[in-house]
Amino acid sequence: MVDAVPVIQITLAEDSNKRKKPRGQVVLFGSWCKGCGLCVEFCPTGVLALDENDHPIVIKPENCTGCHWCDTHCPDMAIVVKRLD
Repeated sequence: MVDAVPVIQITLAEDSNKRKKPRGQVVLFGSWCKGCGLCVEFCPTGVLALDENDHPIVIKPENCTGCHWCDTHCPDMAIVVKRLD
């Protein structure tokens, strides 16, 4: 008699084909920003970039993970990250 072997289903292949949605939405208050660039330098997913006036702009909103690094460290409180469900 052969012992039963548990079957483990792996669904990673199915999940990796689905496009991930952003988990946060970055809102910038340009008139408050002094252009220090901290948010752009340390964004782990490259959501932000500097424009020609050295102010941040959102270039890849789909990459936002909602980590709140940018709004937590902004010295001017010029960034708010809204958590998306």
